[in-house]
Amino acid sequence: MLPPSRSEADPPSAAPVPSLPGRTTPTWEMELLLSGATVFALWQLAGWMAPFTAGLLPRLDPRLSTIGAMLYLYLATGVITLGMAFVLHLALRAYWVALVGMHSVFPGGLRLDRLRAGPVAREALRRRWQDMDQAMERADNRATLVFGLGIGVAAVLVPITLMVAALYGLVLGLCWALDRLDLVPRLFIAVTGLVLLPYFLCMALDRWLGERLTPEGWPRRALAACFGLYARLGMSRESNPLVTLYSSHVGERRSGVVVTAIILVSIFLASTSLDWQQADLGPGQYGRFPESGRGLPGTVDGAHYASLQEPGESPERPFLPAPVLRGRHAALVLPFVPARHARHLAACERASPGGADAAATRLALLDCYAGLHEVKLDGRPLPVRPEFYLDPSRDLRGLIYMIPLAELAPGRHELEITLPDPRRPGSASPLPRPERIPFWR
Repeated sequence: MLPPSRSEADPPSAAPVPSLPGRTTPTWEMELLLSGATVFALWQLAGWMAPFTAGLLPRLDPRLSTIGAMLYLYLATGVITLGMAFVLHLALRAYWVALVGMHSVFPGGLRLDRLRAGPVAREALRRRWQDMDQAMERADNRATLVFGLGIGVAAVLVPITLMVAALYGLVLGLCWALDRLDLVPRLFIAVTGLVLLPYFLCMALDRWLGERLTPEGWPRRALAACFGLYARLGMSRESNPLVTLYSSHVGERRSGVVVTAIILVSIFLASTSLDWQQADLGPGQYGRFPESGRGLPGTVDGAHYASLQEPGESPERPFLPAPVLRGRHAALVLPFVPARHARHLAACERASPGGADAAATRLALLDCYAGLHEVKLDGRPLPVRPEFYLDPSRDLRGLIYMIPLAELAPGRHELEITLPDPRRPGSASPLPRPERIPFWR
């Protein structure tokens, strides 16, 4: 007779099924799903916002470009905050998953007898070694904390963005109705101060005198009404429970430092990404290569030639068709950039005579606006009257000078364009350095 098999003689006990620690955060699966599904979309959105804003701001009126830049900064800061939080959360979750997996493979924990180390080193390691259950719990808590705090900090910017947009829109509409757009910056600062000052004043009075106020007294009721009003505007602790819960456990000072640091890092990344879009090559240096600023003599700047510009780009600086010109005429275009030139055009509109003759009014406006610019060819004033230029194929407006080339000798020539100072609307005061555009026949 054959001996009984192992399964018949001694049924094995059920193997332990690896399981997650008992105190694992119950939302870990949803956290991974949200972070993994949205992190790439968030960074793509952040990368799209910078070039879009860099192209939009110069096209806006100075008052609108100011609020546009502010809204970009708030929105991009929120998006970058979420992106950084989700990336860091994925990294921390990956570490937690690795801990759980290694613990399931080696459930016995640390085996000091298998390490090649002396007794002192082993004793030091034993004292410092963290129990795997505690290590997994702490890694789990860190990942969840980063996830929740990232969303909470991004949510802080939502009421700020809405309030700034609403106040700026209100101030802009009021100044527009009064025809005093020059008051927008100062009035916006004043209105913002008037809106926020009562809230901070109530907070200070509550902290200093709140314990002495009787529940039935009008000062306590006034403070409660103040907090209730601002709570409806989203300026209250209960409107952001994630950050409030974190602050209540780690302390107001520590949480303030953490939240401020996160916001400052995100603001730096948001502003830097916008600056990179406005530069040709981003960060870095060319060592001892001479300065490449605009208007310097002996420099050929590709931005001054349409053939060297980016496809679809709306240039902001004067340009010719190409460095080498052929034919009897060449077009010199001086782009109209609303963020810098709108005030000059508005001043000319106020100075131009009105009347029924629309053509005469338009030509007077053209003469006034063109008079703020000075164009020289090889050091002598260009005897050409400009015209308004429209290029809807790439959303470009400005002045166009048709430069006669037939009488120019072969070789190098140079245009010198003096532009008006955007800080002095309606004035012919030029910028300190003119634009120089060399070309060859």
